[in-house]
Amino acid sequence: MLTSAFTGQIIVSGKLFQLLTALTVGILTYIAYHYGKQGRTWEIRQLDALEAIYDGIGRAAETGRPILMLPGISNLGNPQTLAGLTLFGEISQRSAEIGVEAIASASSTAVITATEAIVRGAYTAAGKPELYAPGKYVRWFGGDQFAYAVGSAGQIMSTKPSVILYAGYFLFDVIVSGDMGSRVGAVQIGGTLGSMEMISMMCDHIFIGEELYAASAAITQDKMSMATIAGQDWVKLSAVGLMVLGILVKMAGSDAILNLMGM
Repeated sequence: MLTSAFTGQIIVSGKLFQLLTALTVGILTYIAYHYGKQGRTWEIRQLDALEAIYDGIGRAAETGRPILMLPGISNLGNPQTLAGLTLFGEISQRSAEIGVEAIASASSTAVITATEAIVRGAYTAAGKPELYAPGKYVRWFGGDQFAYAVGSAGQIMSTKPSVILYAGYFLFDVIVSGDMGSRVGAVQIGGTLGSMEMISMMCDHIFIGEELYAASAAITQDKMSMATIAGQDWVKLSAVGLMVLGILVKMAGSDAILNLMGM
C-alpha cells in the first residue's frame, strides 16, 4: 500500500519533472564541488563593476576624497553581506597602500565588528598600523533601516566620498543614501539581489544579480567559491537548454515538454 501511494505521487503530472530537476541540480552541484576539492579552477569573466571599483580607488587618490562602502541592513548570516565585505577587504587593502581612506557604516553590530577588523587588518598588512583607530573609519547609526539610511546619508554629506559602493542587502534605505551620493558627485557602484531596481536607478555601475558573488570569488580566487559559481552556471545553462528544447518541440506541434512539466 505504501509503495503504491509513493508511486502515485511520483507519476502525478509535474511531480516527475520536479524530481528530475532536483536530481539534476544536485548532480551538477556535486560535480562542481568535486572538481573544486581537486583544485580545479575556473576563469571568471571581466566584470565591469569590479573594474570600476579599481578605477574608483585611483579616482579617490586623485581627488583626495575617501571611498565609502555600505553593506546594507542585514547581518553576517546573509551571503550578500559577506560578498560585500569581501569587496571591502580588497578596497581597504589597496586604499591603505596608496594612502586613500576607505570608510564604511552598517546597521548590524556584528557587521560593524567585522568591518573594523577588515580595516585594522588592511592597515597592518600595509605596514601602517598606527593609522588605524577604532571608530575612525567605521560608523554605526542604529539597527533600524531608516536610522541607517539617514545616518549613511549624513555620512555621505559630511565626508563627500569620491566613490560609494553598495554591496549587500538593501531595501528602501538605498534611495536615501543613493540620492545623497548623487548630490555630492560620487561615482556609485552597486550590487544586490533584493533591490536591484533601486540600485540600478542610483548607481553608475552595477553587479547584475549573482555577479556580486562572482566578484567576491574573483577577488579571493577561492577554489570552492569559484566551483560554486561554476555549478550555478551549469544549472542555468541546463534551464536555458530545456527552454530552447521546449520551444522547438512546441513549434513541432507537440506538448510533450509541457506535459512533462505538468502545465
